[in-house]
Amino acid sequence: MLRNWIRWGSLILVLAGVYQAAAFADSIEGRVARVSSQALDITVCDAQGRPYPNALHLNVDERTRLNGISSVLDLRTQEAVGAEVRQEETGVWRALRVTRFEEIHAHPATKTTSPSLRDVLGNPMVRGALLGAATGAIASSASGGKAGKGALVGAGVGAAAGLFQGLFSQHASQPSDADNQ
Repeated sequence: MLRNWIRWGSLILVLAGVYQAAAFADSIEGRVARVSSQALDITVCDAQGRPYPNALHLNVDERTRLNGISSVLDLRTQEAVGAEVRQEETGVWRALRVTRFEEIHAHPATKTTSPSLRDVLGNPMVRGALLGAATGAIASSASGGKAGKGALVGAGVGAAAGLFQGLFSQHASQPSDADNQ
């Protein structure tokens, strides 16, 4: 009795596996190489969009579902398409579904560059803070104190000096109303 169950169970598993193998389809993307009423040749592209050197010949019939087109003859050479395909037992590839892709004419967004180190160091406040921190750390370390505290005090003093320098240099570079008369 147990042997019969095992036989029937293994037969069902084998038949289910064969049915699943026949039901699998591959999805491809590429460009139309040649088109006729019964066939479609597609130059298949890899995941990076590079075309393979040969075209895949697909049989097309009334069971082929079409998306974005009413007939396979609406496709033009070099048009972008995607297809679900299946290889039949005879070795012939058949298109289950063909989709025409829309051409997108988009412009890339303008890239805003992040501030570089040169831009940051060009700021007088930052430059003063870094110079003050270095001076404070060296002076504190040389006198036997803690270099960290000296760097913090020096950075604060340097940042304040850089801020005042920036304020005064901007004020001096702007022409006054008395100069214009």
